[in-house]
Amino acid sequence: MNEEQDQAAKIRTGAHATGSRVLEMFAGTPQLNDWYYSKFRDRVSGDVLELGSGIGNISRLLARDARTLMATDVEDEYLDALRQEFSEVDHVSVARFDLESPPPAAVAERQYDVVISMNVIEHVHDDLGAVRALAKLLRPGGWMLTYVPACNWAFNAMDQNLGHHRRYSTRSFERLLKGADLDVERLEYMNLLGLFGWWVNGKLLRKQTTDERQVRTFERLVPLVRLEDHLRVPVGLGVVAHARKPLHASTPPTSPG
Repeated sequence: MNEEQDQAAKIRTGAHATGSRVLEMFAGTPQLNDWYYSKFRDRVSGDVLELGSGIGNISRLLARDARTLMATDVEDEYLDALRQEFSEVDHVSVARFDLESPPPAAVAERQYDVVISMNVIEHVHDDLGAVRALAKLLRPGGWMLTYVPACNWAFNAMDQNLGHHRRYSTRSFERLLKGADLDVERLEYMNLLGLFGWWVNGKLLRKQTTDERQVRTFERLVPLVRLEDHLRVPVGLGVVAHARKPLHASTPPTSPG
């Protein structure tokens, strides 16, 4: 392993530890998880591939709407948790999938009506290459549903400790999706209050990780915060995107790697 690879491994190990704590926090925020999922629910049907499933906070919601669900992650402990969670759910499968590498055979041998990821693409060094590979897994007319962190000016130590390479604007994420030959049909910011909190904590207070007490407080505020669903906020904590693979697109087989 060279010096660059060694440094990348150290960053990933640290990000995994921080991410595990964050996932545990959000396991206790059903209202917040439902709000995020509501941005995609109407598009979820048929055969679904979820990226970065973690401990299943969103997977449980997807499993209700999908005909089949392939839940994936890169961390072994998350995969073990997913297998245990869905051990008796016949239409849910679990596989290891690292977006820095080609799709494994268990994923690549199938085509999907929906590929969904929430807080995943920002972790990938070559985000365009990853999105292009994912687009190949979609059936023509299938949906790429994505949530990514927004506003690069809000990037701070909390992003670094989670292993983020970047944050996006609606414009930069639209370019990314179009670069993978996808038609962008919905693109918007969400969670204006969350962005303010992220900026204050990371930039002003110089916190290193998400505050569990603040997460619990935010969970109680979700019914109020969701009033923004009736508006079009100018910025937000994240970007929500619905992009579609053209109906005329070909679907060449993907190498399992």
